Amino acid sequence: MTIYGLLQDVIIGAVVLVSALYVLRKLLPKWVRGRQLALATALNQPSRAVLLRKLGGFLQPGISSGGGCGSGCSSCSSCASNPEVQAEAGKEIKPLEFQRHI
Repeated sequence: MTIYGLLQDVIIGAVVLVSALYVLRKLLPKWVRGRQLALATALNQPSRAVLLRKLGGFLQPGISSGGGCGSGCSSCSSCASNPEVQAEAGKEIKPLEFQRHI
């Protein structure tokens, strides 16, 4: 096996790993968050080396806001708590009118 072949295998493996992690984070966010918290807790033990404790602190997941409709986050612009959606709810809905020009 040549150096080029080995480098190619490492790059392709890294791309596949990053893609798999991305899919897991999108499809199973609670599971990934739990595994990330477990890994961060295991690395952040006082008996570990300083470098591993810093890595554990870096991997510590942030606080979840809960999300969901009615939480007031208005990140998806479709919740009833979004001011834009509330303003549009009061508007009158008019049907489309098609006109034929000859």
